[in-house]
Amino acid sequence: METLTRPHTVKIYECDRAKRLRLHCLFNLFQDVADEHADALGVGYDFCLSRGIGWVGANYHLKINRLPAWRESFALSTWASGKTAVSGIREFKAETASGETLFYASSQWALIGLETMRPVSVAKNLTDYVLHDERVIDTTFPAVLLPERDDAAVEFSVRYDDIDINDHVNNAVYPLWALEGLARDYVGGHDIAEMEIAFKRPARIDDKIAVFTQIDGLTTTHRIAAPDKSKDFARVRIGWK
Repeated sequence: METLTRPHTVKIYECDRAKRLRLHCLFNLFQDVADEHADALGVGYDFCLSRGIGWVGANYHLKINRLPAWRESFALSTWASGKTAVSGIREFKAETASGETLFYASSQWALIGLETMRPVSVAKNLTDYVLHDERVIDTTFPAVLLPERDDAAVEFSVRYDDIDINDHVNNAVYPLWALEGLARDYVGGHDIAEMEIAFKRPARIDDKIAVFTQIDGLTTTHRIAAPDKSKDFARVRIGWK
C-alpha cells in the first residue's frame, strides 16, 4: 500500500473555541494514520516491538492553509517518502472533497533500539517497504535554533494524561506547550501558518517543564526545556498570520 487515505469528520470534542480542529487533534490524527500505514507496510508498532526497536518522532514541518471546522469532512493521506541510514521520512496531506488542501506536513522519524535508546540501522532492522517519493514540503529539517532572548517564560509540570503508551510525553503535547509561552491575545488574534518542531529528548512524568519564548512579530521561537535549561525536550518555530 503506497499511500493510505482516511476520511475524517471533525467532531465537537476536537474543536477549539473557534469551532475549528484543535492543534493537538491534528497531530493525533497524523500519528494515527502513520501507525495504521506503517502496519500495512509491515513496519508498524507490533513488528518493531517484537524486535526491540521503535519509531521516535524527530522533526515535523507543518503548513496550515486553514483548519477545518466542526462537522467539516476531509481526507487525510499519508505515505513514506524516503529513508536515511537511521530514519524514515513521512508525508501528510489533508484535502476536502473539492480538492482544497487544508494542511500538510513532512516528518522525520528515527529508528531506535528500545534498550539503548540510540539510533539503529533502518536497512539492517526493517524489511524493505514501499516508498512514494513525493514530498509535500521540500525540507531537510534544518535545525530550529535556540531563542536569542527570553521575551516570555512559563513553568509547569508534566500531567499524568500527557504520558502515552511509550511511557513518555506524547508528541502531540509539545506544540501545545509551545503556545503556553504566548499571551492569550496573541494566540487568539493570530492563526498558525507554519510550524517546525525538533524533538530533542522525551519528557517523562516527573519532569518539570519550562517554555522560553522569543517573539519577533509574526515569528515565535520556543525552547521547551528543564527550568534550569540543563536539558532540552524540544524546540519549536512558528510562523503566524
